[in-house]
Amino acid sequence: MTGGKRSVSKTGRGQQGITLFELLIAVVLLGMVSTMIYSVLNVGIAFSARGGKHLERLSREKNLLSLLRRQVNGAWYDLRFGKVEITGGDGVLRIVTRQPLLHRTAGTVLAVYRVNAAEQALYYLEKKDYFNTEYGEKYLPEFSEMEKMYSADQPVALAYEPEKNRVIVSLGGEEFAFVPKCLPPGGATPSFSGGGQ
Repeated sequence: MTGGKRSVSKTGRGQQGITLFELLIAVVLLGMVSTMIYSVLNVGIAFSARGGKHLERLSREKNLLSLLRRQVNGAWYDLRFGKVEITGGDGVLRIVTRQPLLHRTAGTVLAVYRVNAAEQALYYLEKKDYFNTEYGEKYLPEFSEMEKMYSADQPVALAYEPEKNRVIVSLGGEEFAFVPKCLPPGGATPSFSGGGQ
């Protein structure tokens, strides 16, 4: 009987603790699993941040294009001179429009867009006294008196083609064209003089 007790106690003592080698393997495995989990989470967070920035950029572009479409569609057609009151050239676009952004109750305003190529940014200014003769085709406000409207890591460009009566907006290589709705039937413009500078 005593021999049986000894064998049981020997077996019991061997199962009571773990060796240093087993502890070392457990720590190494825990470190590897932790590193993998951290890497997966880090990639997920970075991907989510990039996706968020992309969605934000798309939203800003959509808002800008929507505003330009509204303002071009609401451009004023001057019956006396037979032309749409849109002029532009060299990164500047001037529109006399019934769709103001800043002065909502003003009715008709002069909306001026100006591209700052160094910043890849678009600036905006609105004048309620659109009829002022100082705001003709050569009017070029300083960036300091304008509001920064759009900024991105992609180039932005504006152009006006008077012969086709359309505004061209380029955002990151994509072009968007807007034509005023105020043109007379057939789009005829007898004496159009709203070209570049």
